Amino acid sequence: MSDIDEMVKEANHYFYNSDYKKALSLYYQVLSTDLENSYSYYNIGLTYEMLNEYELAVSYYKKSVRINNNIRSINNLARIYIDVIKDYKIAKEYLDFAIKTVPNDAEAYNLYGNLSFIEKDFKLAENYIKKSIFLDGNFFKNYFDIANMYYHQNDKENAKDMINKCISLKQDFLPAKQLAEKIDAM
Repeated sequence: MSDIDEMVKEANHYFYNSDYKKALSLYYQVLSTDLENSYSYYNIGLTYEMLNEYELAVSYYKKSVRINNNIRSINNLARIYIDVIKDYKIAKEYLDFAIKTVPNDAEAYNLYGNLSFIEKDFKLAENYIKKSIFLDGNFFKNYFDIANMYYHQNDKENAKDMINKCISLKQDFLPAKQLAEKIDAM
C-alpha cells in the first residue's frame, strides 16, 4: 500500500470516528500530492459538511465536480442547496446534471422527490421516489421518504406498507420507528 493510500485510510479512520480536524489535516496532505484528485476534494467537502461549514463544503464539492463530475459531490451539492441554503433552483440544476451524468443514480431521484415534496408537488415527488426505488430497491431511505409523504397525505395504508419495507431493510433506523408509531396512531 502506498503512503497516499495509508494517509487516506488514516484520514477515513478519523472521519468515521468524528475526529474531523485530524481527518481534514490528512485529506489536505493527500490533496497536496495530487491537486487533480477528485476524491480528496470530495472528502474535504464531506468533512466540512460534518463540521457544518457549508460554504467550504460547497466549494470543495464544486472542485470535485469540475475535475470529474463526481456524482457523490453533485448529489451532496443538491442536498445542501435543498436542506441548508434553500435555493431550489440551483438544487434542480445540480439534480438535472446528476441525472444527465449518471441516468440511473437512485440518490438523485430520491433528492428530486424530496425537493418536489417540499414544493408540495406530491405526485411528482411520488414519481421521483418510485423511480429511485425502481433503480435501487435496497435504498431504505426511499421507503422512509415515500412513507413520510403518504403519512402527510393521510394515506395510512400506503404509509404503513412503505415504512415496514424501510424497517425491514434497516431495523436500527430510529426515524423509521418513530414514523411507524405516528402512522399506527393515525
